[in-house]
Amino acid sequence: MPAISIIICCANAQDTLEPACRSAKWADELIVVDSGSTDDTPQIAQTHADRYVVEPWRGYGGQKKFAAELASNDWVFFLDGDEECSPRLAQAWQSLTDAQLDRLDLLMVPRKNYVLGRYVRSWWPDRLTRIFHRRRVTWDDEVLHDTRQASDPSRVKDLTGWIEHKRHSRAGFADYFSGSRMDERLMMVAQQMHDRGKRARAWDLLLRPWLAFMKFYIVKRGFLDGAFGLLIAQKAASSTQLKYAALWSIQHGQGPAGS
Repeated sequence: MPAISIIICCANAQDTLEPACRSAKWADELIVVDSGSTDDTPQIAQTHADRYVVEPWRGYGGQKKFAAELASNDWVFFLDGDEECSPRLAQAWQSLTDAQLDRLDLLMVPRKNYVLGRYVRSWWPDRLTRIFHRRRVTWDDEVLHDTRQASDPSRVKDLTGWIEHKRHSRAGFADYFSGSRMDERLMMVAQQMHDRGKRARAWDLLLRPWLAFMKFYIVKRGFLDGAFGLLIAQKAASSTQLKYAALWSIQHGQGPAGS
């Protein structure tokens, strides 16, 4: 089995970084890339990581590209500072043979998400491109999330096991539902949509929020989680509405700064 480097990119992650690092101890190398913490993140990272690097924030994709080149191994696994690798996921990687990995560029990893301390059923499986051979993939230029593409779809494999996201986080209401934070992130997405030729039409504003609600409440069975599932579906609907409202404002001359 080829060696693998786990890289954790984070900032001000003192509440969650230690379990993240402990979950990565099985890897051949653990690197923490800190984009400028002012809490106890540096001390925690230096206790657990093989290498600790401070690098000013380059954006979601830019930070991960920089970090990937720090690795001693070509197989790389990205975790965030508020995520953990499940034991089952570690076992799934360790069960792969050299011959299998020679035929692969990218391994898809599902993620279990937690909001306000509760598992979000309707966000499962949330598959991510987190384990990859850094010399065989191309990077997508996304403003909020780093993603990668294999050279061919046949060189992608789904792994069992999962990443745990925010299982130990103390994040509260404002971290998930804050208007100012949501507005900032959605405007970035809307600007990228506009730059790629996407336009908001009346039916987008009318139907897409309802479709998002139905997806997460009915199709993804959020209704099984009662009021919590309803809250998550409403969050999806409001995020979708705001995203297309932001796109509409940009295409009518109102840029990210509102000018």
